[in-house]
Amino acid sequence: MRKYSIALVAGLALASACIDNPIVNPVDSPTTDAVSGALTGAGVQALSLGVLAQDRLLARETTPLILANVYSRDIVRIDPNEPRYVTETLGGTADPASFSGSGGWGQGYTAIRAATALLAGLPGAVPSQVSAGQQKATAGLILTFKGLDYYRLLELRDTLGIAYQPLAADSVGAIMCKGRALDYIAALLDSGNTALVAAAGASLPFTPPTGFSAYGRDYSTSANLILLNRGLKGKVDVYRGLQHTSPVATAFAAAITELTAALGGAAPGAVPASSFKTGAYVTFVAGGTENTPNPIDDSRIGANARVAAAFQAGDTRASKIIPRSTIAGSGITTSINYIGAATSNNANLLVPIAILRDEEVVLLRAQAYFEAGQFANGAADLNSVRTSYGLAAIAVPADIATARTALMYEKRFSLFMEGPQHLVDMRAYGLLKAGVTPAEVTGDPFNTAFPIPKTEADPRGGRQNLTCS
Repeated sequence: MRKYSIALVAGLALASACIDNPIVNPVDSPTTDAVSGALTGAGVQALSLGVLAQDRLLARETTPLILANVYSRDIVRIDPNEPRYVTETLGGTADPASFSGSGGWGQGYTAIRAATALLAGLPGAVPSQVSAGQQKATAGLILTFKGLDYYRLLELRDTLGIAYQPLAADSVGAIMCKGRALDYIAALLDSGNTALVAAAGASLPFTPPTGFSAYGRDYSTSANLILLNRGLKGKVDVYRGLQHTSPVATAFAAAITELTAALGGAAPGAVPASSFKTGAYVTFVAGGTENTPNPIDDSRIGANARVAAAFQAGDTRASKIIPRSTIAGSGITTSINYIGAATSNNANLLVPIAILRDEEVVLLRAQAYFEAGQFANGAADLNSVRTSYGLAAIAVPADIATARTALMYEKRFSLFMEGPQHLVDMRAYGLLKAGVTPAEVTGDPFNTAFPIPKTEADPRGGRQNLTCS
């Protein structure tokens, strides 16, 4: 496993100047640290790998990987020494000052700070060490991950919004509402794509982590980075179209175009199952100086008791659920487990997590086709996934409600425990509410989003209910 460099331009150190509070800046604030002098090839490598390393830390945090899947009713985590895994998820609301309320925020803005500083320094890179094409390829990669990290933040906070990190040092950015945040993320991804196209086929001036080359596609090339970028942009456009308050009318058509580009132009239903795992991944190390194991390997995790009953007969994805010794606490009981959480299997410590892989892209395109009213094309993509797991193809849906039900099933179990995707879809389709989703405990609040952390309220005069704009 290749080491990630953690040579970040800006860490979590907070500067002293602030708009509302003379003592501390919010976590999202940029700092006065910046790249000084001309960037060498070694500097570009160190700073780029630092951005990717911070993205990996964000991707493996407890909130996006575990708590989001508790919210979505896929897993539970029962710990007699830490009841907040239930009391601040299924049994109550998250405390903005606790790990459940603040998770997935600081790491995201650290990565974004590092990306912004590197992008500022790239134009001054030493030409003999970093060619113009390599500069563009690197800029495209970093803009793509800057957009991805903002999106990872938004997956958790949804309509509460996320903070815009301004370019000016030691300043406080506005809390962007969901629609504005999605537009901004889309713009970042489009800027990344423009840079990658301008790279004219150049590769990165460094070797990226193994998760960018070991799973069927080499993402050191600008051509393949374009596929990743367009896949992420298509994903964002699906949810721009599904916004409840301000849906973007053209978003589904754009998503179909972008996701088709991410699949190399493949027609509906034409992506072979053999390529479903192809994509970019974050990888893990168990032990040594770079000890970063996959955090799902946890004896206190169990699958939600309702999950096993949700599988359709003959679905081979049911192998993701296995028996376990019964765990109980805070009104929750389960005797089944997600196979990746089985601590008896040390290999689970090393299981990679996809940033984006082709199976998700195919299902996202099916989702976009359905939402655009192209039911036959959507069914073709959906069935290419469904039949690969031993199930019979569905008929072309007669209406959007039928299409959405079929789509939700396939996405839930194809992407089980790969991130917050199921939570995002349940929110988008209004399924996390009383009368639709069964309550897990008495007083289940049906949480759909995590709060904006207290570290953001304190610098803004202690206001706990920040209003997005």
